[in-house]
Formats: sequence, structure tokens, C-alpha cells
Amino acid sequence: MPSALDSVDDGQVWADVFIFGQKTRISLPRCEVALPREVHRLGMHTTRAQPVDLADCLPELLPMARTTTRLHPCPGNPSTSDSSVGGPLCWPAVEPWPHCTTPHDAPTDGVHEPRGPVPLVPVVQLYARDVPELPFPPGTDVLQVLWCPFDHPDDDEGPWPRPALYWRDEAAVGAQLAADPPEPSEGNPFGTVPRPCLVDPEQVVEYPNPDELEYQPERASRIAALEAATGWSYFRHLSVAPGVKAGGWPGWTQPPRWPECACGRRMEHLITVSSREYDVESGKRWAPIQHVGADIDPRVDSIERGFSPTSLCIGDMGGMHLFVCRSCPGTPWAYRFDCS
Repeated sequence: MPSALDSVDDGQVWADVFIFGQKTRISLPRCEVALPREVHRLGMHTTRAQPVDLADCLPELLPMARTTTRLHPCPGNPSTSDSSVGGPLCWPAVEPWPHCTTPHDAPTDGVHEPRGPVPLVPVVQLYARDVPELPFPPGTDVLQVLWCPFDHPDDDEGPWPRPALYWRDEAAVGAQLAADPPEPSEGNPFGTVPRPCLVDPEQVVEYPNPDELEYQPERASRIAALEAATGWSYFRHLSVAPGVKAGGWPGWTQPPRWPECACGRRMEHLITVSSREYDVESGKRWAPIQHVGADIDPRVDSIERGFSPTSLCIGDMGGMHLFVCRSCPGTPWAYRFDCS
């Protein structure tokens, strides 16, 4: 019974097994597997092509197409010189590690006691060499996002982690931290510290979430007819790419809440940090073909499970959208948390 290892993702091992000449694809028991960067950076993730020609049935959406960069995080061992999710950061030795000084309650034996300053957790680091389409301010080539993993119920965004954003010039960082950053605080809420992942950037074209579109009965009828004829859902399969990504459209679960800059302009989407790359329904389109194969019929084929390589669980498997204004000095930014 010869077999061939096919792929390793999120601790899941897939293999092709040949039994009496018949090839069968099986999944082996999950294990903790971290891919070396030499193995990971081989274009392991390819999104299937748009399965429906929108030019035929929804031509008015074509001008709304945007390019997003799916980061495809995968458990690995990133270094400070890698773009990563949850990996170590290129942090200047002369710059203190940031802490959140907002009071946090820490449950101890059922009693909530005040907690001291909390070290921020690395969430995303992106280098311009990997994601050049990001709007890096002049003189910078590194984007870093950290957050305080504890709830902040008094924030306008509700009881979710509070992020911080840094733009850097890699060449100007100089000496980096000699020691690892502070360990995450004990008692962090479940799912708020990302598992270290390498990224495998891939550009894809996406279209706006249905809630971004002005309701038009005639267009709604065309979308319904398209879905009935093909089995592909505009919301789940044909519009916004899920997962951790840069640029493009934010994948709202709740009604859109675009932040507005102080200058009066609507900010543009920078990155999304999501709890999962796809679920059992959206995965029919957005799961990389290396995960599920190249041929999917949405009416009869199913995806066994979703994919959550970062181990994040924000709210009800939601995520965080970050936005920037490139028109104002200092590149102002804002964030929105979004979950079902």
C-alpha cells in the first residue's frame, strides 16, 4: 500500500494512498507540525479561479473589483526578518516593548483582582518585499500590528483586544532586542494570542460584500438567479475573500462600519486579522486547491472542516479590520472588530 505525503496544514497531514492501484486521499491524525520557512515558501496556497463570469450577469460590479493579498498563514518558525502572523518582530533594542496600562481585571480563584501593565502581543509583521502593494508611508518598509489581548469594555469597539500599529524602516532599526519580547500575560482570554505562522502571499481579485451594495430589486433578482443556476453564493463564494489578508474589501459580518478620518474622508482597508481562513461553506471557493483539490461542485461537494492555523478566536470566530488614511500626515489609522 504505497502512499505519498501531499500536504501539511494546521497540524493536519494529508496523503494519497494507493490501494490495489486505486488512489484514495486520506487525512492522518492531527499533530503539531511547524513548517520550516524553506519548505513553506514554495507557493503552497493557490486560490481557485473565479468560478462564475460576473461580466455576463453582474457587469456593474466589475468597476468595484479590488485586489487583495491573501496571506495564507501556516504554522511555522518565523524569524524577525520574516513576514508573519504571531511571529517575532524586528524591534529596536533602544525602544521599550509596549505595554497596555489600562486597568485589567484578572480572575484569581473566582475573585477579580487588578492586573498591572500588560505586554502587547505580536499579531502581524509584513515587509514591503512580501506585500509591496500595501500603502507603506515614505521611508518605511515594515508594518507591525500588536494588541493587548485583554478585553477593553470601555472602548467604543467593545470588549475586544486593543491594537497598536507601527510603521518602520528596516534599515533604521539597527540593533534588535537581544532577548525575546515579554511572554504573554497569564490568563489571557482564549484565542487572543496567535500561533506563530509564516505567510505565503497571494493576490486575488474580490468584489464587495453584498451589504456594501445599494439594494436594487432587479440586481437582487439577477444574483438570486445566478446562485440558483450555479450553486455558487455571491456572499460566500463570489465576493470577499475570507481570512488574514491585506488590502481589498473588508469581509464584514455585521453591517459595514467604515471609519472616517478627521479630514472627512472614508479610510481605506489596510489589513484584516481573522480567526479562520475559511469555514465549511466558504471553503468550497476560498480553500486553496492544495487543501481540497481543484474541482468543487458547491451543490454536492462538502468541506470537512474550517481552517484556523493561527489558533485565534476573536468573539464568535470574528476578526479585526484595520484602516488608514493616506491623505493625512502621519497616516492616521483606526480599527473595527467584527463577528457574528
